[in-house]
Amino acid sequence: MANNYNGIARFYDVISRIVYQNAIVKAQVFLIQFIKANDKVLIVGGGTGWILEEISKLNQLNISIVYVEKSSAMIALAKSKKYKNIKVDFIEKGIEEYISALQFDIIITPFLFDNFLKNKIDFVFQKLNTLINLKGIWLYADFVNDRTNKKLWQRFLLKTMYLFFRVTANIETQELINMQPYFEKDYALLSQQYFYKGFIQAIAFKKIV
Repeated sequence: MANNYNGIARFYDVISRIVYQNAIVKAQVFLIQFIKANDKVLIVGGGTGWILEEISKLNQLNISIVYVEKSSAMIALAKSKKYKNIKVDFIEKGIEEYISALQFDIIITPFLFDNFLKNKIDFVFQKLNTLINLKGIWLYADFVNDRTNKKLWQRFLLKTMYLFFRVTANIETQELINMQPYFEKDYALLSQQYFYKGFIQAIAFKKIV
């Protein structure tokens, strides 16, 4: 099965924090400041669920979350997390299979699109675009795609990362697609921050169309 992290779910957070020195965590923590009381939130590919505990720490009331994650092992870990003030509905599916009539105030895609081939990115992005409210906020975190990047260590790390996850999780792509053009038409930039010497980005977009 493509893009399934069951085999490394227990070790995923440890591996990412060793390699990226907590930058992946910091990027997502930076973004969740945009979540407010009464928001309906869609988290796509939330992984082990530590982000639920961080959202809980915001102490905002009546936050409801739909947590879409393909890996059953990741879902099990997420369900074991301790959180309050939030209601979570866990959906064990890939986002490409998820169907909902709900509209969300916040969509979070943490390191999601780096798993996909371009044709699936096209499909998933358009699907999510229909699920977010007008003036809703899309919280996006991922690695930076810079084809002119002359930092050899970043290029080497990206190549090594893709090889590792191809073997352990059968991810379907070996190429990082630039996501900026997808947001240019319908979204305005609210806030942006870089981590890990510019290799990881966290961006808050607001839907304007």
